[in-house]
Amino acid sequence: MLNKYSFRKSVLLFTTLVVVMGGIAVVILAVNVSEAYSNKGQDHKGWIFGPISSIQNNKGGEPAWILSGHWVTNIINKTKDSFNQTTPAKFDSRISMVMLNGSAMHKHTISNFSLSDINNQDNTTSYKGTVTITMKEGPVKEVPIEIKVMDNHVIGLSLDATKTDNHFGDTPIYGIIPTKADIVKMMPHMGNKTKMDMSLKNETSQ
Repeated sequence: MLNKYSFRKSVLLFTTLVVVMGGIAVVILAVNVSEAYSNKGQDHKGWIFGPISSIQNNKGGEPAWILSGHWVTNIINKTKDSFNQTTPAKFDSRISMVMLNGSAMHKHTISNFSLSDINNQDNTTSYKGTVTITMKEGPVKEVPIEIKVMDNHVIGLSLDATKTDNHFGDTPIYGIIPTKADIVKMMPHMGNKTKMDMSLKNETSQ
């Protein structure tokens, strides 16, 4: 049986791995976001995206779940006056969730964001509203959510525990907001990914 020191060390290693993998995921995400929104017929200037890199507690308050995925939004550094029926506020996320021992792998999507309030305090901006989130039993609509942006580097998602049966524990789901410089550095790797995808398609067609 692991002692407390070994357990904490394991959690730290898992957290480090999630953050590193989250950074790599931004490369893939950038391509996916570009493909997903390229045919929407809208102006997508001001869209920001990044990875989900988070450890969530179980109902007993102990670290139990690894969350990885991505998010995309147009609300960061905006005011409520920035949005209307033609240009609505958007926040979408896809999350993979697995226990620390590798079991119970499953996925969630967050969509249909409806913005109700924006509040600024110090270096933190809070965006409140509702979302639809997919759960095991099916989509749950109008789930209250608070999206916090800390110093334009960290994003935290707090979902209503009652509507989600406390599925995500007692802490926010955290993600990273990559800098423009980070994204520019990743651009060459995006080209390599495209070439690799084309190579795989050619191999499978032969």
